[in-house]
Amino acid sequence: MRLDDVKNAYETLSGTASQIVRQLSLAGIGLIWLFNGGTGAKPPLPHPLLQAALFIFLALFFDLLQYLLGTFTWFCYFRKKERAGTPPDKEFLAPAWINWPTWFLFGLKAACMLVAYLGFILPFLFSTFFNA
Repeated sequence: MRLDDVKNAYETLSGTASQIVRQLSLAGIGLIWLFNGGTGAKPPLPHPLLQAALFIFLALFFDLLQYLLGTFTWFCYFRKKERAGTPPDKEFLAPAWINWPTWFLFGLKAACMLVAYLGFILPFLFSTFFNA
Protein backbone atom coordinates (compact mmCIF):
# COMPACT_ATOMS: atom_id res chain seq x y z
CA MET A 1 0.00 0.00 0.00
CA ARG A 2 1.22 3.51 -0.77
CA LEU A 3 0.31 6.88 0.64
CA ASP A 4 -1.52 7.65 -2.60
CA ASP A 5 -3.62 4.49 -2.11
CA VAL A 6 -4.76 5.73 1.30
CA LYS A 7 -5.55 9.18 -0.11
CA ASN A 8 -7.55 7.60 -2.95
CA ALA A 9 -9.49 5.51 -0.41
CA TYR A 10 -10.76 8.48 1.60
CA GLU A 11 -11.40 10.55 -1.53
CA THR A 12 -13.52 7.75 -3.02
CA LEU A 13 -15.42 7.32 0.25
CA SER A 14 -16.12 11.04 0.53
CA GLY A 15 -17.50 11.07 -3.02
CA THR A 16 -19.83 8.23 -2.18
CA ALA A 17 -20.93 10.02 1.01
CA SER A 18 -21.91 13.01 -1.10
CA GLN A 19 -24.04 10.80 -3.35
CA ILE A 20 -25.79 9.30 -0.33
CA VAL A 21 -26.50 12.75 1.10
CA ARG A 22 -28.25 13.62 -2.18
CA GLN A 23 -30.27 10.40 -2.04
CA LEU A 24 -31.27 11.04 1.57
CA SER A 25 -32.31 14.56 0.64
CA LEU A 26 -34.60 13.27 -2.11
CA ALA A 27 -36.01 10.62 0.22
CA GLY A 28 -36.67 13.29 2.86
CA ILE A 29 -38.46 15.48 0.33
CA GLY A 30 -40.56 12.50 -0.71
CA LEU A 31 -41.47 11.73 2.90
CA ILE A 32 -42.38 15.36 3.58
CA TRP A 33 -44.56 15.40 0.47
CA LEU A 34 -46.21 12.15 1.53
CA PHE A 35 -47.15 13.55 4.93
CA ASN A 36 -47.94 17.07 3.74
CA GLY A 37 -50.38 18.46 6.31
CA GLY A 38 -51.70 21.14 3.96
CA THR A 39 -53.98 18.74 2.07
CA GLY A 40 -56.36 18.28 4.97
CA ALA A 41 -56.49 14.50 4.45
CA LYS A 42 -54.08 11.85 5.69
CA PRO A 43 -52.60 9.77 2.84
CA PRO A 44 -53.89 6.18 2.91
CA LEU A 45 -50.50 4.54 3.44
CA PRO A 46 -50.73 1.11 5.09
CA HIS A 47 -48.93 0.79 8.42
CA PRO A 48 -46.59 -2.03 7.24
CA LEU A 49 -45.28 0.27 4.51
CA LEU A 50 -44.63 3.00 7.07
CA GLN A 51 -42.70 0.48 9.17
CA ALA A 52 -40.74 -0.60 6.09
CA ALA A 53 -40.00 3.05 5.33
CA LEU A 54 -38.48 3.47 8.79
CA PHE A 55 -36.05 0.59 8.18
CA ILE A 56 -35.25 1.81 4.66
CA PHE A 57 -34.40 5.27 6.00
CA LEU A 58 -32.30 3.67 8.77
CA ALA A 59 -30.45 1.63 6.13
CA LEU A 60 -29.74 4.78 4.15
CA PHE A 61 -28.62 6.56 7.31
CA PHE A 62 -26.23 3.72 8.23
CA ASP A 63 -24.99 3.77 4.62
CA LEU A 64 -24.15 7.44 4.98
CA LEU A 65 -22.48 6.84 8.36
CA GLN A 66 -20.44 4.00 6.88
CA TYR A 67 -18.95 6.25 4.22
CA LEU A 68 -18.52 9.27 6.47
CA LEU A 69 -16.73 7.16 9.09
CA GLY A 70 -14.62 5.47 6.42
CA THR A 71 -13.71 8.82 4.91
CA PHE A 72 -12.74 10.25 8.29
CA THR A 73 -10.77 7.15 9.32
CA TRP A 74 -8.78 6.94 6.09
CA PHE A 75 -8.15 10.69 6.06
CA CYS A 76 -6.80 10.58 9.64
CA TYR A 77 -4.61 7.60 8.73
CA PHE A 78 -3.36 9.44 5.63
CA ARG A 79 -2.48 12.53 7.69
CA LYS A 80 -0.72 10.38 10.31
CA LYS A 81 1.43 8.69 7.66
CA GLU A 82 2.03 12.00 5.89
CA ARG A 83 3.15 13.72 9.12
CA ALA A 84 5.42 10.78 9.91
CA GLY A 85 7.27 11.56 6.69
CA THR A 86 6.15 8.51 4.72
CA PRO A 87 7.34 8.92 1.13
CA PRO A 88 4.48 8.86 -1.44
CA ASP A 89 5.82 5.72 -3.17
CA LYS A 90 6.66 3.69 -0.04
CA GLU A 91 4.74 0.41 0.39
CA PHE A 92 3.20 -0.27 3.82
CA LEU A 93 0.36 -2.20 5.42
CA ALA A 94 -2.62 -0.53 7.05
CA PRO A 95 -3.75 -1.93 10.41
CA ALA A 96 -6.36 -4.68 10.17
CA TRP A 97 -8.83 -2.93 12.51
CA ILE A 98 -9.10 0.20 10.36
CA ASN A 99 -12.12 -1.08 8.41
CA TRP A 100 -13.94 -2.85 11.27
CA PRO A 101 -16.24 0.11 12.11
CA THR A 102 -17.30 0.47 8.48
CA TRP A 103 -17.94 -3.28 8.20
CA PHE A 104 -20.15 -3.05 11.31
CA LEU A 105 -22.19 -0.25 9.71
CA PHE A 106 -22.35 -2.25 6.47
CA GLY A 107 -23.91 -5.11 8.45
CA LEU A 108 -26.41 -2.76 10.12
CA LYS A 109 -27.59 -1.26 6.85
CA ALA A 110 -27.93 -4.69 5.24
CA ALA A 111 -29.89 -5.94 8.26
CA CYS A 112 -32.22 -2.92 8.13
CA MET A 113 -32.93 -3.47 4.45
CA LEU A 114 -33.61 -7.17 5.07
CA VAL A 115 -36.02 -6.31 7.90
CA ALA A 116 -37.78 -3.78 5.66
CA TYR A 117 -38.31 -6.25 2.84
CA LEU A 118 -38.64 -9.59 4.66
CA GLY A 119 -40.53 -8.23 7.66
CA PHE A 120 -42.86 -5.70 6.06
CA ILE A 121 -42.81 -5.21 2.29
CA LEU A 122 -42.95 -8.82 1.09
CA PRO A 123 -45.60 -9.89 3.64
CA PHE A 124 -47.65 -6.81 2.72
CA LEU A 125 -47.40 -7.60 -0.99
CA PHE A 126 -48.27 -11.28 -0.48
CA SER A 127 -51.29 -10.43 1.67
CA THR A 128 -52.40 -7.77 -0.82
CA PHE A 129 -52.15 -9.93 -3.92
CA PHE A 130 -52.96 -13.40 -2.58
CA ASN A 131 -55.66 -12.57 -0.02
CA ALA A 132 -57.63 -10.25 -2.27
